[in-house]
Amino acid sequence: MACLQHPDREQPVYLMAHHTIGRRQGAVDTRITSAEISGIHAAIQWTGTHWNIRDLSRNGTWVNDQQLIPAKNYQLQLGDKIAFGRADNPLWTVENLDAPENLLIDLRTGEAQYLERYHLLPDERDPLATLHLNPVTGQWLYELTGNSNGSENARVVKHGDRIDCGRHGWQLFLADNQGTTKELSLEQLSIADFKLRFISSYHEEHVQMQLIREKVKVPLPGRSHHYLLLYLARARIRDINRGLDPEFQGWIPIQVATQELGLTPNSMNMQLFRARKQIAESLPDAIDTSSLVERRAWEIRLGCDQFEIYKGSQLEAHTSGAETVNEQ
Repeated sequence: MACLQHPDREQPVYLMAHHTIGRRQGAVDTRITSAEISGIHAAIQWTGTHWNIRDLSRNGTWVNDQQLIPAKNYQLQLGDKIAFGRADNPLWTVENLDAPENLLIDLRTGEAQYLERYHLLPDERDPLATLHLNPVTGQWLYELTGNSNGSENARVVKHGDRIDCGRHGWQLFLADNQGTTKELSLEQLSIADFKLRFISSYHEEHVQMQLIREKVKVPLPGRSHHYLLLYLARARIRDINRGLDPEFQGWIPIQVATQELGLTPNSMNMQLFRARKQIAESLPDAIDTSSLVERRAWEIRLGCDQFEIYKGSQLEAHTSGAETVNEQ
């Protein structure tokens, strides 16, 4: 996490991929209020391999006591000392030159943690909310695990926003604030474009999953939430066999699901969020996992309609779109 340290500041200044420094409020990423500082005084930019600094000011920028030629790029080195406006102004020290990263900055301690593409808050052990990237829109969404209506209640959050969860609070730092969608695949695939393969042991103590699309097969390490998804898949199969239209297939009251699975609503929500996180981390950035499980008022269902269920080596049932084949 690339950063600069100023002697008068307790916490480092983390660098965005294109980071501006100056006096103009609202126009720069780091503001210095001294009179000799220009509105946009200097820019520090990640090139893909290293960091450059460029002077854009009237009064000058110095690196290691050498004044920079205006508008010319200079590569930064670890430990460089930077002065803005005057050579004898307090020095900013280059403390880290790693590639830019999205971060959550603790509002109490100032400590930064890397922001995962699917991040559980306040921690993985007892999550109350999730912060995740929607790869289709390029937006970051904050969603409480207890929401009965799921992603419909997700809140869009932006660079610099305050994120509160339980007794914890963070500032959201998005290093590439201007281009969150630039790496997205043109296909913009959803998890619904994959076939889910469930493989359970004969007594169903263990359930494993595989994600399949064309020639791609992604095995997922066994987790307890796989049984919950298998439960939802079987509910959808029952409704397909009953001849229900696709929009009515697979819906189960949350109260019924928690009773039959021996879960509390909160523990079921945590399992669903962990399922989405596991899949999101196993697939490329452009895969949208938000539709893995769909919700409406106090009901849930599996959002995918293509899946196979094996018990041991025997195929129990499989679907192809809205059709189901049960194996004997």
